[in-house]
Amino acid sequence: MGFKCNIPKYSILSKKDINIIDDFSIKILKNIGVKIPHKNIINILYEKGANIDKNIVKFPEELVREAIEIAGKKHILYGLNRDNKAEFGYGMLNFNGSGGQYQIVDQKSLKRHNPTIEDLKLSIKIGDSLENINIVGAMVVPSDISPEITDIITFYYLLTSTSKPFTGWVFSRESAKVIIEMMEIAAGSKEELKNFPFYEIFIEPISPLSFRKESLEILLEFANAGLPIGFSPMVQVGATGPCSLIGTIAQENAEILSGITIAQCIKPGLPVSYGGIPHIFDMKAQMISFGSPEQALMAAAMTQVGKFYGFPVYNNTGMSDSKCVDAQYGIESAATLAFGALAGGDIFGHLGISGADNAANLTQLIIDNEMVGYFLRLFSGLNISEIDEAYEEIVNEGIGGNFLGNDMTVKNFRREIWYPHLFDRLPWDSWKMNKGENIIEKAIEKEKTIKSINKIPPIEDYKLLELKKILKIKNIKI
Repeated sequence: MGFKCNIPKYSILSKKDINIIDDFSIKILKNIGVKIPHKNIINILYEKGANIDKNIVKFPEELVREAIEIAGKKHILYGLNRDNKAEFGYGMLNFNGSGGQYQIVDQKSLKRHNPTIEDLKLSIKIGDSLENINIVGAMVVPSDISPEITDIITFYYLLTSTSKPFTGWVFSRESAKVIIEMMEIAAGSKEELKNFPFYEIFIEPISPLSFRKESLEILLEFANAGLPIGFSPMVQVGATGPCSLIGTIAQENAEILSGITIAQCIKPGLPVSYGGIPHIFDMKAQMISFGSPEQALMAAAMTQVGKFYGFPVYNNTGMSDSKCVDAQYGIESAATLAFGALAGGDIFGHLGISGADNAANLTQLIIDNEMVGYFLRLFSGLNISEIDEAYEEIVNEGIGGNFLGNDMTVKNFRREIWYPHLFDRLPWDSWKMNKGENIIEKAIEKEKTIKSINKIPPIEDYKLLELKKILKIKNIKI
């Protein structure tokens, strides 16, 4: 299940600011346009009234406005256990692991290596075990199998190893067809998958103002299947967007709206997510940044803009540029997540990433899960309805009394107070007697414990056999 946020939203933009950004984005789409290197999609857009010059599409304002109006603005992702849900557009907070990194970190040695199938299986197992991660990320892209089938194998293990909704990357139209077929088998039918989707594909425009043909082909497959789609360009301030935060936000918004318009022209009413995830480009490091203060500001602004249109919003927060679990990681992850969540986001940056897409870190994912628990307590707010009961307790105890053993304490202490699994609160001597472990050491131990647990596959045996048949037909070995 997602998690409710019970505290007031934070606004960084005024209504006037949002209207200015909206007008600017519409002007980009109308006067500059977007590169769409796909003949079938260009034909669809032309029939809907778009202006076409070779593969450059200029979007009339009325076409974009209509797409915004008719787009699905609420959807739910379900796990194999349908009690495990991620709710988008319902005011809930959702948290997921990375869709896949090309390296993985060993926390003890702080060295990276190429991930394997075994790393993938462990990643899914850990995500499935963490109480605050309600969308399990593949975390890694295995390197010990053929690149052409990496995504298919990844989705096979996601479908057969977690009872939660999940996320991972799809790399081609051919893979998309197989993956959708596998998900239909796991769901029970095409209609069941449409009604109870496990997964939302994220399409990333290539900034500035362009789409890859492969992404558009994947978009077509998922749209025709009626499955939810998120659009999430990563415009970089000063590199692939103007060196202006507000200008980059407007360009990002234009790119997202172009994707939403394409999706609605293909399949009117299709549920979509608004992936507002711009970043800065650090001129000194020559690298994108995940943890900058500007990241928090832009995430909050993009969330407001997405909510202005009524969409569920994904923002890239809760992450860091640090390559290890240290003070920088803690400050950047916490600060950006606070802004992204308080602005009203529905889902946040993929957790468990070391640096700016430098590698997956499973130890860090376990710590991120703890961080999310901390924030969920913050976001749950205060319960004013208890004030009268508290007054009675104060009357009963009187001056100089003690509340440790009274009824209200016994009834409330587990609900009212958040108790961490990894964060330390012990007095010094007790901490030293209890091994004196830091949070990294505790997380590594938890990782070992999860790894040692034998879990029964959550999918029914007959569906598992059907999935294996599909792979056998495609000459894919498990």
